[in-house]
Amino acid sequence: ASGGGAGRGAAGGRADAGAPGGAAGSAVPPQTDFPPAPVFVDPTIPPNAPDLFGGASTRAASAPCITAPAAGTLMPRNWLRPQVTYTPAADENVFEVTFTVPGFEDALRVYTRDRAYTLDKALWDRLRTSVQDAAVQVTVKALTLSSTGTVRQGVSQPAQSSFVIAPVDAPGKIVYWAVNDVGSLKGFGIGEEATEDVLQPSQVAARNPNETCIGCHAATPDGQAVGFALGQGLYLDSMAQIGDAAAGQVPAYVTDAALAALRKLEGIPAYSPGHWSPGDRVVLLSDTGDLHWIQLDGDAQGVLARQGDARAATEPAFSHDGRTVVYVSCDATADGRAVAGPTDLLQIPYAAGAGGPALPRPGAATADYTEYYPSFSPDDAFVAFTRIAGNGITYSAAEAEVFVVPSAGGTALRLAANDAPACQTALTSPGLTNDWPKWAPDVGVANGKKYYWITFSSNRSGIAQLYVTGVVVDAAGGMTTSPALYLWNQPSGDSNHTPSWDNYQIPPIVID
Repeated sequence: ASGGGAGRGAAGGRADAGAPGGAAGSAVPPQTDFPPAPVFVDPTIPPNAPDLFGGASTRAASAPCITAPAAGTLMPRNWLRPQVTYTPAADENVFEVTFTVPGFEDALRVYTRDRAYTLDKALWDRLRTSVQDAAVQVTVKALTLSSTGTVRQGVSQPAQSSFVIAPVDAPGKIVYWAVNDVGSLKGFGIGEEATEDVLQPSQVAARNPNETCIGCHAATPDGQAVGFALGQGLYLDSMAQIGDAAAGQVPAYVTDAALAALRKLEGIPAYSPGHWSPGDRVVLLSDTGDLHWIQLDGDAQGVLARQGDARAATEPAFSHDGRTVVYVSCDATADGRAVAGPTDLLQIPYAAGAGGPALPRPGAATADYTEYYPSFSPDDAFVAFTRIAGNGITYSAAEAEVFVVPSAGGTALRLAANDAPACQTALTSPGLTNDWPKWAPDVGVANGKKYYWITFSSNRSGIAQLYVTGVVVDAAGGMTTSPALYLWNQPSGDSNHTPSWDNYQIPPIVID
């Protein structure tokens, strides 16, 4: 077959006017079929490879394990080019990767010797704006060729997976703690195929000479600065601008009194757009077991009352409307976070810094679990958090998993993204250190559904790496979650932790 003639339209909804490169009148044409000719990534693969893979397999239980994308993955419309990764038998050395779209006459067939294939960028730019809310099927087969091109081991059984392109983008940029790089901040925009330095400890003006590692962090609501814990052993809080020639400098609005108060505390900072205007730029911190608030552009500061909660408080999350604080109630804190369970999520009103009655967050304050690291969704409708069973150590806990609960309370929903693909039988959760969930800064809306995105870190590859997952809420309020998307633009050999997702004002990454 050739071309993309009449009657061969793509499945799913067409891109709306906000689609990147897919708006009405865009120069990017729609993708209505795949090229019929096979793609040979490696010139050493014999031209008769399609025929070699065309026969039926006689080898039982021989399908490769597709490690990405996991079946049913939901991709934002502006996502990285899909990368298919797979683990075959040790001696298999040629692979057929096939993409199939409903309504397309042709499948895209790729032949490679690599154990990963990344879709062509031009093809992806067309596909992602043309095929939405329809499953793109992925199939991988393997065989073994000798050095002379003869078949030593016939074609494997097919491994199958799929992904769906959402009709919305994922907004903002992700900035994370790069532990391997002396403890700095690195970041990227969604869809960018590399990472960039955001802040090195040596750039920070408000630091002591022995403070050589940046850790837990959060963006200010305007995205122009970041608050963080800074140190080595003792992690005191600081602030710095990002993204321009003044990167590392204390923002001009921060008073001497506010900076002095920051530099005495050791907590995880939290901000709210509801308290980010001149005369009301507020940060929440926890270190002493109390919830401290500091007016950054003034001299006011105080402690939020928590009536009814006599335990220590830490890890505050500030609602976007500035009215509510959700925090971790625990027995002891260290470095501005809970040491171990039992911990629960409680909420109080901010009430202009006065605080108020501390109420358990229904669904996230249970006797059988330790709940911590709360994060509000961008519309404050949900809270994501980390949970472990029992009362163990919370920091980088192997048994950690990510859950979501409605802000009004209810049953906590376990995210499908906690699980590795089913064929990775040695990787089971709990046991993968799924941790530190943070929401994208905006909600996408299309076809009567709301699309939320969450990033988190996981040790499923052997070291901490970053992943993203989609949470979709339909018109009736039903919620579905999807498998984890691996961010293949991050350095795979680095230990990458504590992602923060916000409208960070950092430069776009341009790859020549």
